[in-house]
Parts: sequence; C-alpha cells; structure tokens
Amino acid sequence: MTIDEGATFEIESRWPAYKQRNVGIAFNFYGANFAKNMMTAIQLVRDHHEQLKSQGETVWSIPDDLKNTLDDLLTGAI
Repeated sequence: MTIDEGATFEIESRWPAYKQRNVGIAFNFYGANFAKNMMTAIQLVRDHHEQLKSQGETVWSIPDDLKNTLDDLLTGAI
C-alpha cells in the first residue's frame, strides 16, 4: 500500500470520515476527549507520513509503538 493509502487507512479505520465531519461540525459531538484524541492521532499519522515521504519511501509502514499509541487514543486509554 502506498504511503498515502496507508496513512488514510490508519486514520479512517479508527476514525471514519463521518466521525471526523461530526467533530468538525460540533467539537463535543462525541465528547471533548474523543475529539482531542482524534486530532492528536491524525497529526501523529500526518507526521509519520511526512517522515516516510522525506526518506523517499513509497510503501506505507508503521512502527508498533505508533500503532499502539493510535489504538490507545481510539480507546481513550491516553
């Protein structure tokens, strides 16, 4: 999977587009923690995407610690 497809998958598999839109419309729609965690996770994925891109990578990869952090942000464990 390309880095663009991978980054999209990492975000949308946890926070589907409709949930992102709902938070964009009403920040507290799912609660402030959900919104903050979602925005943090999206930024982490964007940063990782940019890092891969700057290294000349074309295939998506994600370290286990980042995957675990994203999962924790989804469940509210962070």
